[in-house]
Amino acid sequence: MTKRAKFKIVVGEGKRQSEVWTVSLTKNDVYLASSGAKHTKISLHESGQGSWSIRSEVLDQVPFVPTTGRHLALWNKPKVSMGHLSALFYLLFPDSELRPRELRHDVPLIRIPSPGKGAGVRIDFALSPPLDAPPDKYPLDVQPPLSLLFSHQLANRQLLVASWHVIPIPDSLTERMDRARAMSWAAAVAQGRDPVGTKAAASVTDRHGIPGFIEVAPNGGMFGVTSLGN
Repeated sequence: MTKRAKFKIVVGEGKRQSEVWTVSLTKNDVYLASSGAKHTKISLHESGQGSWSIRSEVLDQVPFVPTTGRHLALWNKPKVSMGHLSALFYLLFPDSELRPRELRHDVPLIRIPSPGKGAGVRIDFALSPPLDAPPDKYPLDVQPPLSLLFSHQLANRQLLVASWHVIPIPDSLTERMDRARAMSWAAAVAQGRDPVGTKAAASVTDRHGIPGFIEVAPNGGMFGVTSLGN
């Protein structure tokens, strides 16, 4: 059992891909960061508190900080079971948001295939109870349509399990992503910034109450925060 670990994930193949997402494990906390939004990170703390925030060390470098402070979204760990695991968070990568990108070839990546038109890749993160036996003796409750991405034991003996599957993206969610882009574009213009190529992103909550984050392709301002249900 190691207290620290790092995994890098990308969705798509060829030149049409997502940003690279880094999952960093530090003792009992989980941090998620996108290569396309280096000023922000998602924090999932052992206490159950989660946040999407501007990194404190770059507050003086970002073009805009909301009046509410550096935290763009806050939530508590959901009370939702996934078999023997408890749901923690998810990332959603719609196929429509994959873009041509050149990625470094010297960085080991966990690659997930493109989901196909009208669909998206959902990556779920969940926690086991503290284990009394080695992780390889624990029966992971990951069954089709879920596929195991990786698992790693934290310092508190809980096992973080990442799995993925393909889900349909309804028209209503596509429309909401477009609205998030439009809001971000308007915010960038209002702040006197060039909106072309800046980032749009959104926190999400699924119908079970599990919090998550959706990668929205560049078009609007960096801090286009909205809440999307799916």
